[in-house]
Amino acid sequence: MQKSLNLLKKILGKNITQKIRPLGHGVKNLLASMWYGFPAKRLRIIGITGTKGKTTTTTISGRLANLAGIKSGYTTTAVINTGSIEGEFLNPFKMTSIDGVTTQKYLAEMVKNGCEWVFMEMSSQGLEQNRHWGLFGFDEVVFLNLYPEHIEAHGSYEKYKQAKGVLFSKVKKGGIFIGNSDFEESEYMWNVVPNGLKNSVAKKLIGFNDFTILPKKDSLFQNIVIDDQVFSTNFTAKFDILNCFFAITEIASLLNRNDKESQKSITKKLAAHLENIYEVAGRMEWVVRDGQVLNTKSTNINNPNISILVDYAHEPESMKQLLETLTMWKEKGYFENIIHIVSCDGVGRDDWKKPILGQISKKFADYSILTTDNYDEQDNPEDITNLLSKSLDPSYLNQAYFCFSDRKQALEKSIEIAKHSGLKTIIVST
Repeated sequence: MQKSLNLLKKILGKNITQKIRPLGHGVKNLLASMWYGFPAKRLRIIGITGTKGKTTTTTISGRLANLAGIKSGYTTTAVINTGSIEGEFLNPFKMTSIDGVTTQKYLAEMVKNGCEWVFMEMSSQGLEQNRHWGLFGFDEVVFLNLYPEHIEAHGSYEKYKQAKGVLFSKVKKGGIFIGNSDFEESEYMWNVVPNGLKNSVAKKLIGFNDFTILPKKDSLFQNIVIDDQVFSTNFTAKFDILNCFFAITEIASLLNRNDKESQKSITKKLAAHLENIYEVAGRMEWVVRDGQVLNTKSTNINNPNISILVDYAHEPESMKQLLETLTMWKEKGYFENIIHIVSCDGVGRDDWKKPILGQISKKFADYSILTTDNYDEQDNPEDITNLLSKSLDPSYLNQAYFCFSDRKQALEKSIEIAKHSGLKTIIVST
């Protein structure tokens, strides 16, 4: 089947293929929906989009809803849960908007397993390609933020914003819109909601001003304070606490529509469950902590001075916020040394940001290890590291920053530097 599709693409050519692709994906999703008995019509669907935080917010939302007694499924770039006994599993496709047939299959499994809600991470490219067809609208739509990203894929920042906006044009009558009050683009997304529906759609704007972050004593982890009440979390970064608050607001808003209990009361009940929710795979995930391996696949470090953190930060703003968090930890004395492993995918994919990522890493980290990830066979991996180091002073090469085409060698070098430094070191791989 795939060989036939590849042959058809070759015959049609790249330009024609790109033009008809959205229609092809849309029709396939509709047919798959029909084949599986229109499962989306038996679920309340919450669509979540933004440049960063989509995966974490969607996963936390699904976990939180389940802890609150609302059986829910969720689909994200990192993990998927169809409500089965086995629970959450890693997304085997390594992409946000998976194939429409598979999506409908998962939705059908959720219905079979008794799920009432489904939280779905929605990407700009998936929306642009009509991968939302067959969902028949969203009961709640959530806008987290917007930063320059996927510019090559969309053609411009404006087109990227328009692609994100597709989600908000598909909110159902009587649905809920949640936006980020810290981003002016929230108003753009609200204006995408069809005029005929705006009177029935509840609009909520939330942001950092709606809660307070309170550090736990002698800990990297943070508490969240809502209406003067303190709730414990297992998250370390400011942006992850915001993701938690979005998740709480989403669920509380849906429950408040059908419940006489106030949203404020529901919010506090939900926030109490945060102490039982942990980091999402690959998102601010500790792999090694003080030399102790937390992941059985990890390298045995045997050095109490070394910790390793993995995060999916792959665009400038995410990386900057992550490294600012690590710098704050360093200032507080939790670590003395920051080693940053920066990896990028193939040449031709968001090349504009690669030199910027190198600059950001060099600004915040004591050592930057520039390497590669997820490149095609025709790519020269050295071209990737050359782009990452393009704006860096070459006189610092092999001193403050290093270039490795092989990702394993990059990790080995970071551990070597950490061991030789004798300092309490955090290695972060993005």
